[in-house]
Amino acid sequence: MRSRADLVAAFHRAMPDRVAQATDLWLGFEQGQAGNLPVLRRLLHTLKGEAHMLELAACGDLAELTETVIDAVRGGARPTQLTGDSLLGALEALGLLSASAGEAAPLDLGPVQETLRAAHAELTGAGAPAGEAAPPRAPATESALPPRFDPAAAPDPAAPPAALDAAAVGALLHEMQRLHGEREVLQRRLREAQRMLRALLVEIDPRGAAADRVAERITKTLGYGAEIERLLGAVRADWSSNEFAAGRALGELDEVVRRASVVRTERLLNQVSLAARSAARMLGKDVEVRVEGTGLLDAAVERRLEPALLHLVRNAVDHGIEPADVRARRGKPARGAVAVTVVQTDAAVRVEVKDDGGGVDFARLREVLAEAVPDVASLDDAELIPYLFAHGLTTTRSVGAISGRGVGLDVVAREIGALGGQVRVDSRPGLGTTILLVVPKSPHGEEVVPVTCGRFRCAVPTHAVHSVMLLEELLHTSDGPRVRLAGGSGVELVPLYALGAVLGDGGQPAPGDAALVLHHAAGLFAVSVDGYENPRLVALVRSEELPWSSPLVRGVAPTADGEAMLLLDVERVFAWARQAPREAPARAAAAAPKREPLALVVEDAPVARELLSGILRAIGLRVEEASDGREGLARARAAPPDVVLTDIEMPYMNGLEMVAELRRTPALARVPVVVLTTQTAATHAENVAALRELGVRAVLSKQRFVEEELRRIVAESLGGA
Repeated sequence: MRSRADLVAAFHRAMPDRVAQATDLWLGFEQGQAGNLPVLRRLLHTLKGEAHMLELAACGDLAELTETVIDAVRGGARPTQLTGDSLLGALEALGLLSASAGEAAPLDLGPVQETLRAAHAELTGAGAPAGEAAPPRAPATESALPPRFDPAAAPDPAAPPAALDAAAVGALLHEMQRLHGEREVLQRRLREAQRMLRALLVEIDPRGAAADRVAERITKTLGYGAEIERLLGAVRADWSSNEFAAGRALGELDEVVRRASVVRTERLLNQVSLAARSAARMLGKDVEVRVEGTGLLDAAVERRLEPALLHLVRNAVDHGIEPADVRARRGKPARGAVAVTVVQTDAAVRVEVKDDGGGVDFARLREVLAEAVPDVASLDDAELIPYLFAHGLTTTRSVGAISGRGVGLDVVAREIGALGGQVRVDSRPGLGTTILLVVPKSPHGEEVVPVTCGRFRCAVPTHAVHSVMLLEELLHTSDGPRVRLAGGSGVELVPLYALGAVLGDGGQPAPGDAALVLHHAAGLFAVSVDGYENPRLVALVRSEELPWSSPLVRGVAPTADGEAMLLLDVERVFAWARQAPREAPARAAAAAPKREPLALVVEDAPVARELLSGILRAIGLRVEEASDGREGLARARAAPPDVVLTDIEMPYMNGLEMVAELRRTPALARVPVVVLTTQTAATHAENVAALRELGVRAVLSKQRFVEEELRRIVAESLGGA
């Protein structure tokens, strides 16, 4: 018989597994698995008895108090948020008690016990025990746990279990052995055909043949030839049959192995719920955590998804949900909300993490990025989102238990990217953040949309494709071409790039091209292609398994004609496409002895500025833009333009003042200037006279704007400059 010390040590060694089992049982109960409750109660009852027998009073008392809460739920009381939080906190405390056994300082269980008593009082309708103040609790209408289990979303009960079917594997191995034996027989028959072919070659060798034996040798040769043809035909037929059967058996074996690696997402979601609620308790925040839906994943995918998802929910509780006083000032409920939703499609699993917190602090993000990112102040919020995934980035000003360690969303990007998945972010200041993870169900194959682009055969994951379209109209802006995309929220201008240019083949999008509209972290963008095909499932060789690498390619899929199809990394394609236009002028200047003329457009109305810039780019000019006269003058002095287009009425410095300053600058005194204005002839006669004195080439009316007239005047101005 083991000593008491040995039994106590064994009790403590078993505690982590018991706590994990109890935690999963309760979280499963919250998701609708009612049969978990009696099992949990028995587990706690056993643990309580053992602890008391081993004179581990703290463990025994805590287990007993936890058991009373479970009994109240079993008695018909409706569990609330407080119920779940108190039980999970008690289970964590039991684990800590065992982990800290033998330490001098005892663990303070007072807060945990008070929360359990408050939960019991809430469930039974009784007040707090005499002499004890229960912690404040939210009204029952707010704290009641919502239904967490949607039967319609649950996997089919007949879905394959996550265990290897030994009988199926044994049968398939036996079949493979039989087919291998068949191939040995076929090899012997091929060797016999080879022997007969050698004999045939000897018979038809004319050297040393007697004339009287020619007829005999011809007869023998015909016989050998006919037999070889018959034998090879039979071998070919049998080989084809064997190859088909072997392929089918290998496919079935692969399917058995894959089915064995499939796991349900319940365990993962239990861990997610536990992590979020634990973070809320650690940070002293009142947060309701909802976990809904379920799915089936390959175990390898789940292993990658778990650290990413755990980080996101902790991040939502820590960075997303504001402190109670901030939420009160913003008119929000005192209790924050974090929802994790899982939806399974035919080819992928979509996991959404949504909170109703303060959203991304874009002002703080700009401050953090100021030294590393040029012109970060000019980027809009959507353009900043990809920087959230940079390694080591943190916007937290202090280091805490969860925050400020520089282990940020780069973890999420790395893990999801390794799976060939995508991360999409939608954050609205003051309203919250939604992060969507899209991952394939299996790492072995993926559904893709094949595309052709010049000399390249490529593919993009189906889950990254928003839509496909035929380009009818392109809108040229200062930031490059845009395409109009109609959606539920109206018309959106989506950036458009030529995939060929990104891949190094050059080219520009043009009307009549096909285009794919793709998701990236912050929104949508489109790429023009030569053509595309219907989605199909392909087997992939991951980029890390290839003898070469490309930052744009994350895998290769073989095609039926023996070629290869490159699977593109959509996020990196977007990043490269955005950089290309910025780098193009520098590359062109280095390669060409003569630069393109530079035009400066000074206009405070964004639409008018965009239109004028597009016209000038279409006729082959480089374009700089400014939103007022003061900025226009600064840009002209920094890079003297070949022609200037300007408005008159602008803030800070109007067009007339700017032109006067240009004329007082020797290097700019002879630059051709074209003025566009909305003023009528009666109101701007004085300005026209002043502009004529300053040598302005033309003054055009915006109300009667004619593009061809502007083109002609610009061409004449450049020719006479």
